[in-house]
Amino acid sequence: MHCCMAGRRSCWTRMCGWALYGRCAGCWNWVEDADHSMTRSPGPRECRAQHTHMERTGHHTEVKMDTRLEVIVVGGGIAGMACAVQLVEQAGPRPLRIRIIAKESVSGSNSFAAQGGMAAVWHPADSTASHVRDTLTVGEGRNDPAVVRRVVREGPAVVRTLLGMGAAFDTNEAGQLVLAREGGHTMARVVHHLDRTGAEIVRVLQRKVHALPAISVLDERAVDLIVEHGRCVGVRTLAPGTDRFTDRHAHVVVLATGGVGQVYQHTTNPPGATGDGIAMAIRANVPLRDMAFVQFHPTALYTGETGTAFLISEAVRGAGATLLRPDGRPLMAGIHPQGDLAPRNVVARTIARVMARTRAPHVWLDTAPIGVRHFAREFPAITARCREQGIRAGRDRIPVMPAAHYLCGGIRTDGAGRTSLKGLYALGECAGSGLHGADRLASNSLLEALVIPRHAAKCMLRDFPKHTPPPDHTNTGASATAPTSRATAAMPNSDALRRTMTMHGGILRTTHGLHLALSRMDRANTTVEQAWQRGDHGEDVLVQRNLVATSRAILHAALAEPLSIGTHWINPVRK
Repeated sequence: MHCCMAGRRSCWTRMCGWALYGRCAGCWNWVEDADHSMTRSPGPRECRAQHTHMERTGHHTEVKMDTRLEVIVVGGGIAGMACAVQLVEQAGPRPLRIRIIAKESVSGSNSFAAQGGMAAVWHPADSTASHVRDTLTVGEGRNDPAVVRRVVREGPAVVRTLLGMGAAFDTNEAGQLVLAREGGHTMARVVHHLDRTGAEIVRVLQRKVHALPAISVLDERAVDLIVEHGRCVGVRTLAPGTDRFTDRHAHVVVLATGGVGQVYQHTTNPPGATGDGIAMAIRANVPLRDMAFVQFHPTALYTGETGTAFLISEAVRGAGATLLRPDGRPLMAGIHPQGDLAPRNVVARTIARVMARTRAPHVWLDTAPIGVRHFAREFPAITARCREQGIRAGRDRIPVMPAAHYLCGGIRTDGAGRTSLKGLYALGECAGSGLHGADRLASNSLLEALVIPRHAAKCMLRDFPKHTPPPDHTNTGASATAPTSRATAAMPNSDALRRTMTMHGGILRTTHGLHLALSRMDRANTTVEQAWQRGDHGEDVLVQRNLVATSRAILHAALAEPLSIGTHWINPVRK
């Protein structure tokens, strides 16, 4: 058997689910030069000898084989599952237990809802340099260039891996991958599965997770990190329907909790995107980065309701749909050279200004250039949702509005997901790896969620402490539910807090508005924390505790950015 070694070279090894990722689980013989090119490939004889040695000794890294690595992953989306699978594949025969803590089904995650696709250099006319340049341009130079190069460079290998795992990405009649172009990209490089790419990647990863005995999934809510002597040693959790906390211990904790969209009135994020991981990190004094940069997707379906809004993928504009003002005139004409496919912050801000100026609740997305048949074939999920609203996609105009979509920053990490707190990693949207900078290039997030977990797994296996974590402990103290009526009655209104964030901490900001919003959030934080300290640990308090902490972090970061950049636009003059 062979595994793909970043190109046509190969080494002898067992085939694993991630072997197509450039290296097999045990063959770390590739060396990255200063320019990040790959050099030196072991020949079959050398690699076969190394595997024989590993089979005899069990030494994949410098860890005793009798020490079982205990890992807790908070979040069961793509980043969390990818990390768990990578740990198992790289660990080989080493004892390992991975517990994924998920407060809801993966079908309720941002990962599952992702429509457009995953960006990767695939077309012969495309290049790594071009993808890197597009990422840095959209991020307006606030990215970490080394992380950008790492993630982009490994994109093609990720695609090959997923194909090898059975992912059914769209192909043409010749069997070649169909590539879409989305906002900010100068090339068509987005691989996709209809308009349900996230669900397809979840499907292949979930099948892998279920096949690995070392991985289990716990239906619990993570509440706080457990920190002892400057190291994260576990997570405090709450199981549904119970009134007791459980302290679960591990060598390593991974936060992969997704986004923060529910701090706003309109969001493409599911109801569970309440900033849990970021709030937990804040309470453990773990540094954040780039929290001012919240990306609003320009085209969410307008229905007149607040809360989670259905996303109309950017790929629809890539297929020919055009944005129109409320009076039917072209929206983006003369605004940006890339027109309807300009970076998302440019399009969303233009729509927000037009809506504010005209007092219209939405603008229009004209889908007639695509045609009914082609639209239904390429975007079946969007077609079905539009049909529910009485809209015939591919013929009619769709009412759209901006909605909170993606947090470009998060818990500060390096390119391997490591935070400043020993024993704690962060992956996916809750992590601020530096990939996105001041704005995210479309469809880079799924790529990040698959690349960085591989490097994180390698570091975990190499660096984890040799002691055995203490057993889990169920707290027999204060009730985790059964709130007192006095505490509940004093709770701030969630809708009012979301309106505050939308009005003052959303697409268009002013220094006065940010200070006003922060003052309100500070008062809400005091009320929520007082309720928590009194023993009110009900669902409403749990959610608001995280939403308020995350909102305050966004507002503080926005006030620390005096100049407009990327998704952060601020008018310092009071209006």
